[in-house]
Amino acid sequence: MISNDVQSSCVAPFNEIQTKEFIEAVLKTGALVSMLENKKINMTTLFCLLLERPDYQNFFTELTSSNTFKEAVMFMLYLNPSLVKSKITKSLIRKLNNGKTKPSYKHRKASLQ
Repeated sequence: MISNDVQSSCVAPFNEIQTKEFIEAVLKTGALVSMLENKKINMTTLFCLLLERPDYQNFFTELTSSNTFKEAVMFMLYLNPSLVKSKITKSLIRKLNNGKTKPSYKHRKASLQ
C-alpha cells in the first residue's frame, strides 16, 4: 500500500508542470499582445485586454491549452488574485456590464466584492 506522502508526491509534479506551462503561456501571450499594442503591458493590462478582445481570448485559450476562455481566466485569477481587486479591472467590468446588461429594477445594481 502506498503511503499518503508518496501519493501526494506522485500528483504534485504533474500539477507543478501544468502550472509552469500555464505561466509560460501567459508570458507568451503578454509578449505577443505587447508587440501588437506597441506598448509595455503589465498583468492587469493584459487581463483587461483579454476581457475586451475576442481575438486575444481565442489565442489565449489555445495557447494555455484550456477548454474554454472562462477556464483559462479562472486559473489566471487563481494564480494572480490581485487582478480582481485592481481599480482598472473593476472599471472595465463595470463598463462591460453596462454595455451588455440592463438592471431589471432601477434601484438594483450589480457590484464587485
